[in-house]
Amino acid sequence: MRNFFNTIMVGLLLMGCSVDNDETIVNDNQLLIANSVLEVDGCESVNYELLNSTNSIVGNFVVTNDEDNLYLNFSAPSGFLITEIIWQVASNENELPINNGGIIVGQLNNKKKFSSGTNYYGETIALDNYNEDIHELAVVAKVELTNESLQKFSVWVGDVIIGRKGSKLLYYTICEPQYEPVCEAYAGDNNSITYTRREIDDIVDTEEDLENVYKNLLEEGVSREGSFEPTIHEIVLSYYFDSKYQDFKTVYTVTNEINGETCSDSVELTLTVTR
Repeated sequence: MRNFFNTIMVGLLLMGCSVDNDETIVNDNQLLIANSVLEVDGCESVNYELLNSTNSIVGNFVVTNDEDNLYLNFSAPSGFLITEIIWQVASNENELPINNGGIIVGQLNNKKKFSSGTNYYGETIALDNYNEDIHELAVVAKVELTNESLQKFSVWVGDVIIGRKGSKLLYYTICEPQYEPVCEAYAGDNNSITYTRREIDDIVDTEEDLENVYKNLLEEGVSREGSFEPTIHEIVLSYYFDSKYQDFKTVYTVTNEINGETCSDSVELTLTVTR
């Protein structure tokens, strides 16, 4: 299940502005509500510590995906704030703005500024933006942070060094969610049939014949390996010793088991015998 949490900075909602590379400036006192997805069932999230030049942790980056979207999550530990994030996700390295020096930051597609800083920012990117045959994405993100002493830090996400200036990128392998199989059982809808006594005597000679009468009431695709309550034998006894003209009801139950979990479903089947 997706794991959601909210980071909220409360205040008046003021106007932001944008530029050609999708830059967004978040002003002071702006209300920020970011819905993050940190975990997806069947996929393992990739977690990167953002380290400064002395290998101290100044931030954290978590990326994961489900069948539809890629989720980027940037966060700052206590005592730090994120002031700017510049990023781009591409199908491969060739689609990124790169020269001999490394990644050209000013040409990346997305930029977000936080005038008062933020502890968290999350971004959702639709996977259908990329070729369905792509199994790996190139993720570039440069994160600017500041601490309580107003020291500034500039860090890259990833571990692949690009160019002589030390810029980095992350190759993220798209996860194909592996869901645990769910135990399911289906017996269909209740059903009934009516025969005269002469008709039932013509088609039923054995208990197996009577069982087939009931199983013919089951929907196509329903397992025929279920159980009857009362049993077919008990219905035969009722026919001969109670009354031949009645509604002979039975509950048919199918049971399934997956990974030690048992589930079942039942349906009521009725054979009515008339004169």
